[in-house]
Amino acid sequence: MRPIQIVVAIEAADGDGEGMDALTRELQEELLLLDSAESVARPEGEAAPAGAKSGTATTLGALLVTGVFSRGALNAMVSLVSEWRQRAQARRVELTEGEDSLIIEGISGSGQKALIEAWLQRRSGSNQQP
Repeated sequence: MRPIQIVVAIEAADGDGEGMDALTRELQEELLLLDSAESVARPEGEAAPAGAKSGTATTLGALLVTGVFSRGALNAMVSLVSEWRQRAQARRVELTEGEDSLIIEGISGSGQKALIEAWLQRRSGSNQQP
């Protein structure tokens, strides 16, 4: 299996900078607990404005998760993100690998489960059940 990178984008109900920063850090800490995640980093954004303490800005509300994920490990990550979204009361979270995205938001449990299952099957290239 090859390492993959999954971009996790968070959309909060109130998108203020400090709130997004706190939400992003909270999810980052939880994702770091996954054994399959080799790294969970905040992607660098554009150059920081003149006078800022750092020359590089980070993208608020985004994480880059890198690792070798079995179908079970991907399922665990999606479950973690879904549960975190509910606890944090985030509006939605989008997981993207390459050109394929999974949006986790407040739709019905069975509808969301079907979307998750389809995304996991595309990631594993398998028609087997988890």
